[in-house]
This record gives sequence, structure tokens and C-alpha cells, in this order.
Amino acid sequence: MYKKEWIEYYEFLEMLRQSGATNMFGAAPYLEKHMGLDRKEARAVLNSWMENYDALLEDGVIVR
Repeated sequence: MYKKEWIEYYEFLEMLRQSGATNMFGAAPYLEKHMGLDRKEARAVLNSWMENYDALLEDGVIVR
């Protein structure tokens, strides 16, 4: 289950994915730099986004 309080981060990650700026496995530093997260939380958000990608799409949190 994804965290509703992280929706802003999930949206950022989807924007990043669509931009093609990085392989998503390397996206945590982007969360750190652009969203002000520390390393541990950035990795947790990224992991959650990856694990819950289909649910995020189904719920309309992110749009392809």
C-alpha cells in the first residue's frame, strides 16, 4: 500500500520517468535534490513508487 502523504513525490517520480532524464533505479538522488528528502526517505519513496506503480495508476494518482 502506498502512502497518501507521499503523493507529491510519486507525481514527481512519474514526471521524472516520463522525461527520460534517468533510469528510475537511479532516481533517489533526484528526490533528495529536488524534494529535499534525506537519502533514507528518498529510497523508501522510490521503493514504494516502484512496488505500487500499478495501484498508483489505477487510483489516478499518476497518469502515463
